[in-house]
Amino acid sequence: MFCPQCATANADGAKFCRSCGQELETLALALSGVLARPAEAGGEKDERREWLVRRGKSVKDIAGGVVLMLVSVLMGFALALFAPADVPWMLLWVGLFGWMAVWGGIELASAVGRLLEAKGRLRLLELEAEGPAALPPRRASPAAGSLTDPTPALKLSPPASVTEGTTRSLDERVEH
Repeated sequence: MFCPQCATANADGAKFCRSCGQELETLALALSGVLARPAEAGGEKDERREWLVRRGKSVKDIAGGVVLMLVSVLMGFALALFAPADVPWMLLWVGLFGWMAVWGGIELASAVGRLLEAKGRLRLLELEAEGPAALPPRRASPAAGSLTDPTPALKLSPPASVTEGTTRSLDERVEH
């Protein structure tokens, strides 16, 4: 096989050109009619599997956060019931078990966010697999730069330049 960059003759199974270092494996795959390497051929299924694993881990983390919060509350009830009357059980609970409630709440909120992201990504992959007709139609947005534009992040035009609108003459008065 000849290198397309420097025209050096290389062995047929070579991955890189022996002269210039150009990658030849991609060229060989393209010439043989294979569009992707075998490991990359199931890319969409791998991505779907990855998001399914993330969704499962998020559900497990939600359960862990709830358990931490419940154990913390149960310890608070136990302290309230069995602590002597002269012991401030609430302060004792905050010092010993309050951190569990906070940690559980943070874990719960984080896992819910990851779960929603995974569900949304899986839904998008399903819609993309069904074809462009399955994707929801884009709404026509108001004029670019309008303050009433409900979806500014979905605009296809590039953002306005920082210097746009700064070339007015200094003598002009801007009326508000």
